[in-house]
Amino acid sequence: MTSGKLQSYIYKMRSLNFRQKAIVFVVCVLFLLFCINHKYNTPITLDLRHGDVHAQCVIPDVDPFDEEIMKFDWHPKPPSCSDSKPLLFIDMDGLIQFNATSLATRKIAKSDIDCAYNPVERSGGDDKVVFKPEVRFKEPEYIKSDVVVASCLDKNAKLIYKSVLTNVDFRTVLNSKKVKTAFSYQFNVLLFGIDSLSRTGALRKIPKAMKYLEEDLEGITFKGYTKVGGNTFPNVVPLLTGKHANKDELGPAWGQYYYDKYPLIQYNYSKAGYVTFFAEDWPYFSTFNYLSHGFNVPPSDHYLRPMYLAMKQQAPVSTSLEQVNLYFENKNIKLVPSSLCYKDRLKHIIYLEYCKRFLNAYKTKLKFGFSWMSELGHDYPDFLEIADQDFTDFLHWMKIEGHFDNTVLMFMSDHGSRIDDLRNTAVGRIEARMPLLTIVLPGRFKQQHQGLVDTMKENTKVLTTAFDVHAMIDDILHQNFDLQLKTTQREKPPRGISLFRKIPKERTCADAGISEQFCPCFVSKPADMKSPEVQKVVNFSVDKINRLLNDHREVCEVLHLSQIKDAQLVTSNFKRYETKKTFTIKEFFNTPVEDENKYTVLIETTPGGALFEVTAHVETDGEVILIGDITRTNKYGTQSQCINDKFLRNYCFCKSQV
Repeated sequence: MTSGKLQSYIYKMRSLNFRQKAIVFVVCVLFLLFCINHKYNTPITLDLRHGDVHAQCVIPDVDPFDEEIMKFDWHPKPPSCSDSKPLLFIDMDGLIQFNATSLATRKIAKSDIDCAYNPVERSGGDDKVVFKPEVRFKEPEYIKSDVVVASCLDKNAKLIYKSVLTNVDFRTVLNSKKVKTAFSYQFNVLLFGIDSLSRTGALRKIPKAMKYLEEDLEGITFKGYTKVGGNTFPNVVPLLTGKHANKDELGPAWGQYYYDKYPLIQYNYSKAGYVTFFAEDWPYFSTFNYLSHGFNVPPSDHYLRPMYLAMKQQAPVSTSLEQVNLYFENKNIKLVPSSLCYKDRLKHIIYLEYCKRFLNAYKTKLKFGFSWMSELGHDYPDFLEIADQDFTDFLHWMKIEGHFDNTVLMFMSDHGSRIDDLRNTAVGRIEARMPLLTIVLPGRFKQQHQGLVDTMKENTKVLTTAFDVHAMIDDILHQNFDLQLKTTQREKPPRGISLFRKIPKERTCADAGISEQFCPCFVSKPADMKSPEVQKVVNFSVDKINRLLNDHREVCEVLHLSQIKDAQLVTSNFKRYETKKTFTIKEFFNTPVEDENKYTVLIETTPGGALFEVTAHVETDGEVILIGDITRTNKYGTQSQCINDKFLRNYCFCKSQV
């Protein structure tokens, strides 16, 4: 090799070596940036526990639109599904039929296609399904299965349609068991759960549904409802069994065991002649299937799990990627079709339709339903707002179809959001511990048992748990509507007290079966009534009341402070127990928001002697932030008869009374 060629070769080697080093350097830098980004975006997870679970509980009243929460709030775009419409559908009567609109759009005649369906059945437990032999049909034909895979071939034997369809095969159930007809003194039960949704989170994410529940349906929302476990399983198990999900109370739980021996309350309802259904929309993470085998025998007459397993078996790759795709959609990257879709429809709408099918199929029969929706809100709570109008429409459908005449609805959750940054805010800590519970009582029940309704409304202001809901569901089953259980007179009230019975205001987290890890209660101690903070709250409150009455000044007196009856300093009593060992750079840039001291004062005004309770926070600059409404604690009687405004009657003292 000549010296020139040698130098050229060495130059090429050096150039190649430089490029390789450059590539390695760039890869290393990108990897480092990825690691830094990952470590920065890993949330700071704090373990805060209550300092005294035996202390009397002050129910936290937090602002659902607190600025610390709202900075994590965003509004996802409406998801887009496939444009291809189904060739077949199953109507509410269980009849499979052709979709005339789809045939016309595709310009296909019925005679030009060959359609059939395969019934879907469980196979050896909860993890597999099998497709039974193909059935050709002449529409409309009744489907003797809850789930089928329907398909169509064109004249050239080309597959042009395939989809999983759901049904409620009521004929088979009615032929196999005695389902009782509902009488006027009996009531159906529907537990409708939405995973990872706090009461205040519901006000942000599904405001239309909450307004319809509370105003149109007169639903009763529980401000003290608290979780008793960390995730779904230890909160749903007490709801359905009345017991803690541990070995001491229920035996072995996780792993290789089936849950058939768990004393789920739907089994008692089934024995009493109720038809039952059990539905969850996230098969891998279902309550009794995550890291477990679920049920060997279906836990209800109608069981939705096989539908989702069939969907996965039909499209294993796309269903496996759904959670990955959902991550990108949560970053506001629009995918078509969305991972929230199945074919041309949003999955939560298919789910709600199944609930409708069940309710309508057994309209005159006794029913117990357990429904738990997880996919929408578990990992990414902002997606729940996509379903707000659909939840509202479902509730309206129940009303116009007459289901609220004799059905008790528990619209609820297991816990608040647990896996995002908002948990490290003062409001987020409370939200994680305090799930949604709104109960709609049938009109017939309210007519027959007004006293129990009044008691339930009083219980919205005290500490409650899934154990109490279970006790109430048991009361409904056994029609314990006249029992006046004096829980406050017992030496030690039971852990689960029916929401129809008076729950002691003195109840503590320890009494209710809530550990220090999940206890949300604030604690209070006397405050100096002459302190600047208390005086600011008092003056603000009197001024606020008078401003509310400005438009009625010609008939309402100006109120003045008579005396301060009581003042309390309210704190959360959360103690930092431990920080998770996972390192995150965010710890250097983000200090978790500490709780703020609040004051609760009881004042008397003149003229009239009205008593008002106020809770407020005083900012460092002296600004008073009111928490909730100013509440009147004594009766106004005829003092406010000069105005018709229901809200302002709490504050007005008519000039005609002087």
